[in-house]
Amino acid sequence: MKSIRIDDEVWVALQRRAKAFEDTPNSVLRRILHLDKTQGKRYRSNRTPKGVKTPQRAYRNPILRALYELGGHAQASDVLEKVHVLMANRLNESDYQPLASGEIRWRNTAHWERNAMVEEGLLKKNSPRGVWELTAKGIAEAEALLE
Repeated sequence: MKSIRIDDEVWVALQRRAKAFEDTPNSVLRRILHLDKTQGKRYRSNRTPKGVKTPQRAYRNPILRALYELGGHAQASDVLEKVHVLMANRLNESDYQPLASGEIRWRNTAHWERNAMVEEGLLKKNSPRGVWELTAKGIAEAEALLE
């Protein structure tokens, strides 16, 4: 192991980035320089195991139906309320767990499915912030679901 000398200003900057009772100067530098190989592993180990939560794709049809029934566009909170009702019998205990961000897992998963639907052209990309809106393709898919 090599030794280096650092000035007081660098030392103070390292201290500000350190996690108390956890980091050494070396671990702080590894994190700053993106050399900490364990960080990604720690993150992956905290993830919900596959098959425990309701799959993201399961939210697609309820989102389409909710938006269609709400006139093709609505505030995200209104869409999510309707999705929750439509999926009540499908959601499990894991889906109701809060994430580190504080958001409930099922709501977060629904937002990820919304992003996938935007990429596939089912929902508009340029809707106002907080508004979800069907495209013509999304309307057609929703109508096919309701037939």
